[in-house]
Amino acid sequence: MLRVNRSAIAMAVLTAVLSACRAPSGLSSKNPSVNIAQNSPDVWQTEQTKNSQQNTVVDGWLKSFNDPALEQMIAYALSHNYQLRADSINLEIAKERLQVSEATDFPELSLAIGNSRRKQVSASTVNYQTDADISVDLRYEIDLWGKLSDEQNQSRLNYAAAQATYQQSTLTLVTNISKAWFDLTQAQQLLMLYQERAENLQRNLAMIQSSYQLGLNDALDVYLTKNNVNQELARVAQQEQTVKLQSRALELLLGDYPYAQKAAKQNLPFIDSDIELGIPAQLLARRSDIQASWFELMALDAGLAVAHKQRFPSFNLNASVSDNGTELSDLLDGGSLAWSLIGNITTPLFNAGRLESLEQQAKLTVQQKEQQYLQQVYQAFADVENSISARESLTKRYAYYGKAQENALAAEKLSFDQYLRGLVTYTTVLESQRRSFDAQTTVIQLTNQLLQNRIEIYSALGGDYLSPVSQPESIASVSSTNRTSLEK
Repeated sequence: MLRVNRSAIAMAVLTAVLSACRAPSGLSSKNPSVNIAQNSPDVWQTEQTKNSQQNTVVDGWLKSFNDPALEQMIAYALSHNYQLRADSINLEIAKERLQVSEATDFPELSLAIGNSRRKQVSASTVNYQTDADISVDLRYEIDLWGKLSDEQNQSRLNYAAAQATYQQSTLTLVTNISKAWFDLTQAQQLLMLYQERAENLQRNLAMIQSSYQLGLNDALDVYLTKNNVNQELARVAQQEQTVKLQSRALELLLGDYPYAQKAAKQNLPFIDSDIELGIPAQLLARRSDIQASWFELMALDAGLAVAHKQRFPSFNLNASVSDNGTELSDLLDGGSLAWSLIGNITTPLFNAGRLESLEQQAKLTVQQKEQQYLQQVYQAFADVENSISARESLTKRYAYYGKAQENALAAEKLSFDQYLRGLVTYTTVLESQRRSFDAQTTVIQLTNQLLQNRIEIYSALGGDYLSPVSQPESIASVSSTNRTSLEK
């Protein structure tokens, strides 16, 4: 009968071990990323008609703008931007949490020293008693079910997610600075156009007033020209404020005081070179935000394993060595030491289903995060597709408005010459000037939109804004550590 009980106990323990080792997973499939990569198209949909065969995306896109001032500002911002500094501190916090988690591989050793003095009064007798004691305690939890290993794995995944998040924060900062720089350049270029137009109108006004005094034209032409001059001067004042706003926005990104002193010394560049887009599946490895979301999903799944194993017994070893005496100096004087070695098992018996509910909650959290991850991936696909199609539209519009600008400038000059010779009315001059102004303004804005779109495509494709050899050391080290975490 005793043999049967031992067999039953052994079978129960074996069953518990096997069930604990088979930790549940909340994922709908073993690797959702593999399924996405297998089901994604070979080329971007907007590129199908071009028969594109590009399978790689070249990093180092910042160099394509050929703007040393922009590169210097970005290098400066990487060490001065306050939000990026905060994100780097968050990365250090995640690293320390990983260190705390990995400490469970080793036993915990503590030292306690105490000294007390007590006064006892009985009748007319007063006694004083002094006690001193010292103890060294060691505690170690045996990771029989792998719960501690799962906790360490969860911490490693959270650290990898923090690394990817920091990379994404860096790319976002570079993207925002690039956009702000070109927005400032556009604002300054438009200001120069408005100022030039105001000066031209003032010269026209002087000529029209002179002709009016000679009786060659009507007073209406003078009033209309004065009206245009005042409107243009008001537009100049408004644009000057826009330049200040754009300059302050850029200075804030750089981590400087917003003096509104940043200025661009060149016009917006027009870049018509093709962008190597690669294939959609590459987004899963290139986009740091997607990687961070994936690591967070894996960490939650590891947390589900921890919640599952919380329901099983825990095994602890406790060892203690101690000594006591009447004085601190008497401790460890060579006398016999007291010691103890205790092994204990604690297991939950009844908790009204709390641990089971916590496990189910962890599983539902994993499932929720998986759906959010899938939504993020397909939204990333949509962002690239939309940016590509938007670039095609912007390129066509730029070509048409470029021709319209040439025609409008020629028509403006011709109409004013004909007006001075009395061949057309001043209304014709006003209309030609309006069209010329609109065309020039639109070309500047479209140039900036093409640059903004180019940055958005690079950002949506992910990867490094600099080539690996020229990356800042701090960013390169994070990238290397992140790749190591991926390999694990």
